[in-house]
Amino acid sequence: MDVFSTMRQIFTCRIALAERQSAPHPRGIMLDWMTLHTSVVLLEAAILGGMLFFAFVTAPVIFTALEAPVAGGLIRKMFPAYYLYMGVLSALATILLSFVDEIDAVAMSGVALLFWVARQVLMPHINRLRDKEQEGDVAAAGRFKAMHRLSVVINLVQMIAVAVILVRTI
Repeated sequence: MDVFSTMRQIFTCRIALAERQSAPHPRGIMLDWMTLHTSVVLLEAAILGGMLFFAFVTAPVIFTALEAPVAGGLIRKMFPAYYLYMGVLSALATILLSFVDEIDAVAMSGVALLFWVARQVLMPHINRLRDKEQEGDVAAAGRFKAMHRLSVVINLVQMIAVAVILVRTI
């Protein structure tokens, strides 16, 4: 039994996409294909919009409006919340996508996994390297730049993946 079959069995509502039949929700609300599809599109748009807004508005404004040490501290505080929020939205989108398109669900699960890796592994390592760089460790400065570049590339790959999934879902 594959993962997606197991996920389908967990939910009390059965959605028959091929026939576009509605399955009654335990509280009497109809959960049909259009509701599911709309929910998936909205989640994907929220993920992509949040990622774009953070990368192209929030971070640049913080670094231009505040002095470097203050801006760095603020961004350092924001990243855990950003990764957690986006990871949760991506996980929810993965669950809903498993009813719509299993290939897109697998891709979205990769996006969610990368948010977790960035939050739990990459970000703490980058922060340690940045602290060492500020203490004068020249070798740490080069490693910090490389790890920062890696985090930017991961974020860009995630953005592209979510955009492709969104276009495919629409």
